[in-house]
Amino acid sequence: METALAINSQWVKYAARVDGRDKLCRVTAYGSEFVLWLFSISGNDALIRWMKQVKNVKTGVGMARKCFRVAAPLKDLDAVAHLKDKGTQGTMKVILHTFNAIYYFIDHIELLSIFQILPYKAPEVKVVRYRFWIIKTFMNIALAFMALEKAKAAYKKAMKETPSDESTVSAAKRNLYKARLQVVVALTDIPVMIHNTTAWGKGKVPAHWMGLSGAIGSMISCRLIWMEVGSQMKLKAA
Repeated sequence: METALAINSQWVKYAARVDGRDKLCRVTAYGSEFVLWLFSISGNDALIRWMKQVKNVKTGVGMARKCFRVAAPLKDLDAVAHLKDKGTQGTMKVILHTFNAIYYFIDHIELLSIFQILPYKAPEVKVVRYRFWIIKTFMNIALAFMALEKAKAAYKKAMKETPSDESTVSAAKRNLYKARLQVVVALTDIPVMIHNTTAWGKGKVPAHWMGLSGAIGSMISCRLIWMEVGSQMKLKAA
């Protein structure tokens, strides 16, 4: 019973996070592309008839993600204001958060254009948004690999200097595990970016493989957020 209550509390805190809900919706949205492909090649009339519903889910969840992002630019600007990293990594994070803020601001314009509140064409706004997405995708990959190298160094240091300190070694090992997952997440964005941002990419990376890659990356992101929420709960309980 206590375990069930703990999981429920962790889920409540996870669902209260904007990024937690967004990643769950992202799993559904990109996973829908792969499901559509599976249904289309199944040869099963019942599954083929369900393709319309899957498309509706994909569209609806995509719209929900845009609504979740309201005020997202402020989060990135706040991250820049409180950034403690120095040197190359710090500079890259400032640029990344700035591009994120611009990306989400354009996303708001796209949403208001879809609602016909603004007089712009949503597909044209999306093209502009994707330009920022390309840059931030590659910066995310670079930062993920830099964080991985830093985590590796910290783990080696812990194993060398304090091998008998289980808490220190365990924390370093956990951070290394998270850094490796972050690299995988960053790399899964490449097929998604290629497919969505160029006509060439749509031909080279089919929608179903793009969707599968995006869904896998999103599931790993959900796992990382779940771990973070769990760690925060343990700190408060201590």
